[in-house]
Amino acid sequence: KVAELQNENYQMKEMAYANERFQRLLQFREKNPLSMIGAEVIGQDPSSWFKSVTIDKGERDGVKKGMAVITASGVIGQILKTAPHYATVLLITDYNSAVDSIVQRTRAKAIVEGKGENRCQLKYLLRTEEVAVGDAVVTSGMAGNFPKGLMVGEIKKVDKKGHGVFQYAELAPSVDLTKLEEVFVVMEPIPRPPAPKEEKAKKGKKIKK
Repeated sequence: KVAELQNENYQMKEMAYANERFQRLLQFREKNPLSMIGAEVIGQDPSSWFKSVTIDKGERDGVKKGMAVITASGVIGQILKTAPHYATVLLITDYNSAVDSIVQRTRAKAIVEGKGENRCQLKYLLRTEEVAVGDAVVTSGMAGNFPKGLMVGEIKKVDKKGHGVFQYAELAPSVDLTKLEEVFVVMEPIPRPPAPKEEKAKKGKKIKK
């Protein structure tokens, strides 16, 4: 009887934790105008070389390669490959991952690339840019698959030693990618800003009387 009661207690606690997560996800979805579908993480690649997870949504749900995968806390990665009922998500910590981003405080542009484990690197960050430990890094919206302004992570290390055009900066993702359970897949491509209109031919010319 004691064992049964303990088991019921564990189940109730698990339901309470799940309810808290779902409430946060629901609030995020209500505030975000993007078209998204929720998915559950059902598998994780155990290898140390390839950083990916498997979700329970696939081609029959409209999921396609390249789609962004996010949570209320920030960026997870993007769809790498699909099957009818599931899909593989390439995490931002994978060496093959690249996310166009900006440093929120200074607007410095860089590409967030994976470094394995739970780390990323800011590539192509100009040495002339002023960044500091603790700076937040967000998506730029330039690549087209990630919405602009989503949290990617926080700068944990900056090194301007040596020579060259770029400086070194290390970033910790805003989401603990080892504890993923529920995620969102962004279903619609992010609209690109309209191209600047050409100046009218008559602009600047004297008006004939």
